[in-house]
Amino acid sequence: MNGRNQPYLDTNGAGFYEPTMWQDEVEGIQEGTPVDEQNLNNIEGGVNGANLTAEFLTEVMKHHGEQISNIGGEIIKVTLTNAAGEAFFNNSAKTIALSVNRDSFDYTVTAEVVTPVDNVGDIIVYDKQVNGFKVKYTGSAASVDLKLYVQGGNAA
Repeated sequence: MNGRNQPYLDTNGAGFYEPTMWQDEVEGIQEGTPVDEQNLNNIEGGVNGANLTAEFLTEVMKHHGEQISNIGGEIIKVTLTNAAGEAFFNNSAKTIALSVNRDSFDYTVTAEVVTPVDNVGDIIVYDKQVNGFKVKYTGSAASVDLKLYVQGGNAA
């Protein structure tokens, strides 16, 4: 990885590491495996291949770790109240603070209405910042209890 040139990556011409079965020299019975350029380069190729694999897997694990930490989020319970009492003058907007600042605005807020209420309308999340956002509903209900699921934004 790291853009390095790997001149002995393919030392055996097959594209993969093939271990050498080393033999001891026993005088008069068997010849030992020579310690020569070919065998030493084969060792270097194997060590280098293992190192490259370890570097690659380290990067993969780092990437997966970032993705997993990004999945975990926070759950915020909030009650929005419409003191105006009608949809046209709905003043239910509320600013919500995040417990952990995000690194970007690229986070998702999913709203769940906790208690069944008529005339909620739409739940709108807007004005996202790294430390919070605003939420409101568009209907004429007097109040709405929400559970807000915040995920993403590479929480630090």
